[in-house]
Amino acid sequence: MTTEDQPVAIAAEPKAGQTVEHDGKVYTTVREGKAFILVPPKARTSVDPKSKAGDGSQAQDVFYNPIQQFNRDLSVLAIKAFAEDSCKRKRERHEAQGGKTKRKKDNKRKRAAVEGAHAEEDGNPTKVSRSEDGSRETAAGQEGDDVQVEHTSGKTRQEDATVEGDQARAEAAQEANGVLPSEAQASEGAAQTGTPTNDPNQNGDAAQGQSKQPWKPRFRILDALSATGLRALRYATEIPDATAVVANDREKKATKSINLNVEHNKLDSMITTTTSDALGHMYSVAYPPPESHGPKHINGRYDVVDLDPYGTAAPFIDAALQALEDGGLLCVTCTDSGVFASCGYSEKTFSLYGGMPIKGIHSHEGGLRLILSSIATTASKYGLAIEPLLSLSIDFYARVFVRVRKSPLDVKFLAGKTMFVYDCDHGCGAWTTQFIGRHVKHKDSNTNWKYTIAQAPIADSTCEHCGSKMHLAGPMWGGPLHNPAFIEKILDDLKGADAEVYKTKPRIEGMLDTALDEMVVNPETMDFRNVNTKTGEREIIPRMAPELIDRHPFFFIPSALCKVIKAQAPAEALIKGALRHAGYKVTRSHCKPGSIKTDAPWAVIWEVFREWARQKSPVKEGALQEVHPGWKILQAMRKSDDDRSISTGNEKAKPEAHGNGTAEGTPDIVTEDKDSGGQTPPHRPTNPSDVKRLKVVFDEKLGRDKPGKRLVRYQENPRENWGPMRKAQGTKPAKQTNT
Repeated sequence: MTTEDQPVAIAAEPKAGQTVEHDGKVYTTVREGKAFILVPPKARTSVDPKSKAGDGSQAQDVFYNPIQQFNRDLSVLAIKAFAEDSCKRKRERHEAQGGKTKRKKDNKRKRAAVEGAHAEEDGNPTKVSRSEDGSRETAAGQEGDDVQVEHTSGKTRQEDATVEGDQARAEAAQEANGVLPSEAQASEGAAQTGTPTNDPNQNGDAAQGQSKQPWKPRFRILDALSATGLRALRYATEIPDATAVVANDREKKATKSINLNVEHNKLDSMITTTTSDALGHMYSVAYPPPESHGPKHINGRYDVVDLDPYGTAAPFIDAALQALEDGGLLCVTCTDSGVFASCGYSEKTFSLYGGMPIKGIHSHEGGLRLILSSIATTASKYGLAIEPLLSLSIDFYARVFVRVRKSPLDVKFLAGKTMFVYDCDHGCGAWTTQFIGRHVKHKDSNTNWKYTIAQAPIADSTCEHCGSKMHLAGPMWGGPLHNPAFIEKILDDLKGADAEVYKTKPRIEGMLDTALDEMVVNPETMDFRNVNTKTGEREIIPRMAPELIDRHPFFFIPSALCKVIKAQAPAEALIKGALRHAGYKVTRSHCKPGSIKTDAPWAVIWEVFREWARQKSPVKEGALQEVHPGWKILQAMRKSDDDRSISTGNEKAKPEAHGNGTAEGTPDIVTEDKDSGGQTPPHRPTNPSDVKRLKVVFDEKLGRDKPGKRLVRYQENPRENWGPMRKAQGTKPAKQTNT
């Protein structure tokens, strides 16, 4: 064995790939980001999760899954961006509170000076002193006279009590919103676990020194289901604004592993480990015992709660929301995509998320909206309003980042942002959204709203395009999925991020850029104020208007629609160009490659595909039967070239032939050399008759995305048999054998 292969002690400087021996056990060090974790030498990290270990080499309590590094890299960057915004807001509040306290003290000194001056003018100089019991005594008299001592009480004592009460409340607010640097290490863990700390900084001498140090906002993070503690380790080492991290797990073996990793990373002063049920831990934070209250009580709620379970996070949502500070961040992972993005277990979907799943290629976006709806409805019971900052469908799971605020007024908009979906799932794939509430702004008012119920139904029981039966999905979240300022902040931070630390940096950049593009079809979501109207300061992550709804959810894939009408699938750029030429906004979705997200109605979308089949990809006779959904769609195809097209403002006085089209008919293909000049027409079709006369131009150049940096927008399979792997096994009771 070489010197490099010799095991080192747990206290040695951590390095990737080194062997560590502790308490008679040997571990291998794995590095991710700036954190190091210790795993057994035969731990499964890249083996087939379905294989069975005959020698017991894969039997372990926790495991490391490198496929989830994208999740952890993204989480670190997202929380880091949120922490910068949150701490900035806390500093502004602290400065405002400090200025208010200073003004009170200045006013008090001025009043005392005025009272003293008046007393001297009256010839009765006043001296104020303290008696043995701490009350104030006033001595008044003239030179040569006996001095009469008056013991003051009543109003003066009430004023003193008021001042002392204000000071106590100010100290409590300071403890709730921030800590001094020397307190960050000692008080955070003790405040959460309820156990005393032996830190010498708790004594009075240290407190006198602390008063001279700068004030630092408190920012606490909870990793509620920590397992190896890798997330907690990365949060502690990679988020500068974090002052304390709590890693919780209910398995003693898991917390033992966490403590081992914390010791190896030398983060004992930053990370506190707790062994408890996640629900009990979070509820105890939200509702501490009465004996813990008082002037020295420290608010134990968290600024960030991260839920990353194996399966659904639904059972933890209620407790997590209550364990959050006002304005905190809730990070949720759900890996049960077979439930929230599939109709195979619709009864399970409803019991977990309170809504029915949607069927089709857009099912994963529907799953995101079900998860957000579950969080929003749970939060609304406590007067909490949510704002999704980032919602992503990634690989086999969903990941959402939600800002939670105490705002009963914003909760009133929830009904107007909750929708049902009428889905033609086994027909042509079209859908219609139905919001269950309405909010309308009063005339001549920017702040007053009227809340009422929506008119229903807005869709028939059969699809208006193909005649197939419609199915109901939801209720689900109908608001925006992202906050564009939040995404832009992460992308800005990503430019200076170390690629060795964030190994999934290219994919993060590509997915976030795609998520930002999704918001193009809802331009009102991009119109936000980044300046605080009260302070005039620029906000890092400004709050989006609570009344905003997503009027154009979901997406379609051209090849899936061509399958309905039995036509050859066109290139994406041709369909995008046709829709843009008609005056609609078109982009892609982060959920699936080849997707198209647009604000065009389904009537226009199907008209474009009918024209594609008529001009370029004729359907073979007999390919469709009358019972087929595509048969009814093609019945509305234009019969001849005599149908006139509506003017879009870009046509010449005399029609010209384009590609394989005719001078009298609708043009078919516009290539790079024969295009509309890249100009979008000034208006769209406004009624069904206009749609039938719409001039469809498959402008490939107009449909192409602007050239730029090549991005990794969609994940390629990193290896065979990758995925969530098997669930870690906790402590099991011993099996009884029959004798």
